[in-house]
Amino acid sequence: MRTVRAGLAALVAVLIVGACGSTASPASTSGVARSNVTASQPGTPSASASGSGPIAPLDIHLVPQDWTTPLLDTATDGTEIIWSKGGDTQHGAPDIYAWTPGDPSPKLLLRGSDREAQAGPIAVHHGRYAFEEAIDHGPGYRGWRVWYIAAAGQKPFLVDTSATDPQSVAEVAPATWLALTDDRLIWNAYHQSPSGPRFYLRSFEFKTGTIRNLLEADAAQTQYWFPNADDEGRLVYSTIERSGTDPAAYTYADHVFLAQVTAGPLQPRQLDNDGRATEPILRGDDVFWKHTDGNVSNPGNLERLSLTTGALDDLYFDHQTGVDDFTVGNRFIAAWLPDDTIFEIYDLQANSNLLIDQYAPTSPKGVVRPVVGGDLLTFIRHDTNTHLQLCWTRLPPLSQN
Repeated sequence: MRTVRAGLAALVAVLIVGACGSTASPASTSGVARSNVTASQPGTPSASASGSGPIAPLDIHLVPQDWTTPLLDTATDGTEIIWSKGGDTQHGAPDIYAWTPGDPSPKLLLRGSDREAQAGPIAVHHGRYAFEEAIDHGPGYRGWRVWYIAAAGQKPFLVDTSATDPQSVAEVAPATWLALTDDRLIWNAYHQSPSGPRFYLRSFEFKTGTIRNLLEADAAQTQYWFPNADDEGRLVYSTIERSGTDPAAYTYADHVFLAQVTAGPLQPRQLDNDGRATEPILRGDDVFWKHTDGNVSNPGNLERLSLTTGALDDLYFDHQTGVDDFTVGNRFIAAWLPDDTIFEIYDLQANSNLLIDQYAPTSPKGVVRPVVGGDLLTFIRHDTNTHLQLCWTRLPPLSQN
């Protein structure tokens, strides 16, 4: 079985073990929208930018480091910014905070009871929250839990856990990816069954409190990955599917599917035609995905499929090829790029790139973990000599012209 924890593993390696962040301005910044760097002060609005024509300089705000250090994962839905952090153990990051730009201070969503655990991936949507809690107390004591928080101030609700699985299964379970909407939480899971390990695509319905399996399969044959859903009940997800009977000659295909979540069985429709698609994101009429090289953990080129016309086109960044862990907002796409000394985002309205930060090729500084939700962009600046710096900015909205 091929398993992937690449996104989270890279996040941990960069954010906790290796890199740290800088609060200083970059060595050099170029492009149409240069960055004005300011410290985030409660109630200080970010500068607005024109939604058409040349883009005005972006006003980059720095979230106070004493709020976030040591930082693990971040997410935003365009209104709130959330992050997970640690502090009292060497590797743990069990606490989650939420902050709306302009508020005087962040609010604590969760103080994790297991101080060695890591909260990530994390998700936020319209005042609801979800996260995976990765547990690692050494060999024989590894596992995971998936939690849902209905609102700030409420206790987390456990929706899934590896506690009932044998340790041999729990400790090799790949990362759980979360799709959070107004009506439900959807995630992928890996569990032991009487017939052996199985992959599941699961849903927790908020109105009824029902947890059910949308899909399940023999883990040796099919894996479910990267669910993404909208508030209309539409769901996209990806699979890794194995073919062949000879273990020395197995082949694998990576597919993307679209389905409508209803009370009945899922009726998925395959969207790709070459078996090299993964990490789908659904936005309006379009589905975006990463075109793979046969390994979903590697960076790949972005593709966009129109659900109305069926047209498929490629989206390219100017300064480098290959993206990973990308997100799609109202107008822009942000992605973790192979060269973190060049930070650019893709403008879907202008079909061009916006260069935000650029450092010298040998600089220890760089940008990782960019996330866009709506018109809000967050990212992390790192430097080997200082703490990670969580940044945010307001992006130009879609033009109404």
